[in-house]
Amino acid sequence: MNDAARSFAPGMAAAIARAEQFQSPEEAAAFWSEGGPAVETVDLTYTGGAGQSQRLRLYRGGGADALTLLYIHGGGWTGGSIELQDRSARGLAVLGGINVVSISYRLAPARPYPAGLEDCLAALDWITSAGKVQGLNGARVAAGGASAGANLAAAVALARPGRLSGLLLFYGVLGADFDTDSYRRYADGYGLTRARMIELFDMYDPAAAHRADPLMVPLASDALDGLPPTVVIAAELDVLLDDSRAFAAALAQAGTAHEFHIEPGVTHGFINRGRLVPSADRAVARAAGFLKQHA
Repeated sequence: MNDAARSFAPGMAAAIARAEQFQSPEEAAAFWSEGGPAVETVDLTYTGGAGQSQRLRLYRGGGADALTLLYIHGGGWTGGSIELQDRSARGLAVLGGINVVSISYRLAPARPYPAGLEDCLAALDWITSAGKVQGLNGARVAAGGASAGANLAAAVALARPGRLSGLLLFYGVLGADFDTDSYRRYADGYGLTRARMIELFDMYDPAAAHRADPLMVPLASDALDGLPPTVVIAAELDVLLDDSRAFAAALAQAGTAHEFHIEPGVTHGFINRGRLVPSADRAVARAAGFLKQHA
């Protein structure tokens, strides 16, 4: 893939050579965020679900009446960071004209389910209360994220029915069936593997006690008719593709307003790769447009 990409555009070879030398997640985050849209940011904290202090970053893309997006990073519930999703957060803020609250949360395996979800719910409460000091509109809030972040965003929507104005799901972990066609077809060789997803589930839910809980596995819910307008964007070459397909189909059956899009030719995690993958920025623009129109 890297060899092919080197011929795409001037300077690509140098960019890929640099990307191949990452020594830490921080270096990777700095690389992928370069060239992202300019927007005012403020680093703050909120009180998490266990009373602990958690980081958040506010991207001011809109005024006091604008939509506020609670944006939750991916990383299989065990990793990821605010910094690694910086580019997509900037894009959503600027293109949507919204204020994005990008949060950290407690991670498995040290803090398994439901610790991360409790923090996300606490962050939603922060937007409603303390967020007013920052000029945020707590009455018009959407939730969104990528991968495990999309899982948590959907869980927030299910846990607080009627609370959100919109929902954004980039290639979400929405089911717990590891034998779907996409899990089998893209099991190896496309970045995120089937085996790795099974490991991540076992770290997030060690005793496999919550696989029927809709707040951990949103596809298990029978209350999708209570969700706000939802945009679901999947990667074509991804073990999680069929999770997004099934969730979009369930939204349609429930009569929930939604848009479903499969981005062709890309793998899991592409949304923050806009520096080298133009379709990433297009997908962010699609999501921002949906929120602007429907949330």
